[in-house]
Amino acid sequence: MIKFTDFSYFLLLLLIVPAYYVTPNTRKWILLLALSILFNISWSGWYVLVWVVLVTICYFAGKYLADPVHSKQRRKTVLTFSVIVCLSPLLFFKYLIPVSSSYSAVALNWLAPIGISYYTFLIIGYLTDIQRKYIKPEQHWGYLALYLGFFPTILAGPLERARQLLPQLRNPVSYQPDNIKAGIYFIIWGLFKKIVLAARLAELTDPVFDKPENFTGFSVMLAILLFSVQLYCDFSGYCDIAMGSARLLGIRLSKNFANRYYFTPSRTESWNLWNISVTSWFRDYVFFNISKGVTNPARLEFNRLLTFIITGLWHGPSWSFVIWGALQWAYINFEMRTRLFWQKFYSKLGFQIGSSSHNFWRIIVRLLTGTLIMGWFRAAELSAGLRLYKSMFGLSSGTMSLINPAFLLTLALFLVMDYFNYQMGEKEDIASYLMKRNTAKRRVSLLLLTQIILIFGRPYVANFYYIQF
Repeated sequence: MIKFTDFSYFLLLLLIVPAYYVTPNTRKWILLLALSILFNISWSGWYVLVWVVLVTICYFAGKYLADPVHSKQRRKTVLTFSVIVCLSPLLFFKYLIPVSSSYSAVALNWLAPIGISYYTFLIIGYLTDIQRKYIKPEQHWGYLALYLGFFPTILAGPLERARQLLPQLRNPVSYQPDNIKAGIYFIIWGLFKKIVLAARLAELTDPVFDKPENFTGFSVMLAILLFSVQLYCDFSGYCDIAMGSARLLGIRLSKNFANRYYFTPSRTESWNLWNISVTSWFRDYVFFNISKGVTNPARLEFNRLLTFIITGLWHGPSWSFVIWGALQWAYINFEMRTRLFWQKFYSKLGFQIGSSSHNFWRIIVRLLTGTLIMGWFRAAELSAGLRLYKSMFGLSSGTMSLINPAFLLTLALFLVMDYFNYQMGEKEDIASYLMKRNTAKRRVSLLLLTQIILIFGRPYVANFYYIQF
């Protein structure tokens, strides 16, 4: 398999980028599709045939749905049938096999086609958008296949909409040095987050999650908090490498995470700024679909709860993910309904609403309360979650502490990341930020990040955590 953190992957990019730009525009898609299929095969082997079949179903279903000859009812029936057929492999590999077998979760990850969640979601979104007449169907099987299997996004996104990515694949840009520079900046930034911060945080937190009863309650709580940062660095680092890989080819992918997601002052904001392409997909293709024509407030609220639970179950067939999804809904719902109360509460304490001090305390509250939820996500199983929270609340805690030199070093490295994220704000990414700096500042920044990666990187523990979903 070809991992984003492997030397072989960057060697592949070094070969493919020059080849891409010397290939005629009318043949570029062939090169990218061949590479994407090989990339898929390196992970999934013969399961690539599942992808081929689903692409073909999507291709013909899309053309049918756009044909005005067919009645609205027939097109709706075809859409429903196509969605059920395309969902079937995902439900089989991700839910039916785990529930009906004794395989471990790790073993099941290798039995299922990698990326099946993402290209299944892309297919559903693509067909639904055609039915809604937002887009026209792709008439070329090869371009549609490339869209559904584009190698930077096949593993875990970003989950690009057809109207955003397909035009770029059909109309490739010529060689531009700025795209090469931007691609390199994204990749270096992603590697810094992925193999330095995420890997080091995993080294700190994994022992706690393996045996929480050996650690103090405070250390368990800290581990859950650090896991949230670990997951951010792991997933957003992957997306940065994906964005950089695509940018080397002149293709722009969507931003999938807020730069300072971990310091957002409310759970509502943080939910909307985490894995943006997927959370917006659940909103547009799950919540809006089941809520079409619904005006009853209670029914709408139930639909929101159901959407959150489905979002949790997407991660796996476990009660812990159901609990995680339901708690996310409860937290956001409570936050929205008590907004005025908390504004009055903070005003009585002397805080000016919207001030830095007000936001600071809101961030602290969100981090602490969010910790009570995130443990269920990391535990992945109900029994493991119960063990974790028993230790956190001191019911079966030990004496070991998470505060050690490795933690302090990781904290210092986190502050390096946060410095850059703070400087960028939310309107820029690492590429646009560095491109606006003068040559000296740009070189110093790149040298600093590169040296940190070489000195403090942990590529041997840099497995992509989210790949299991």
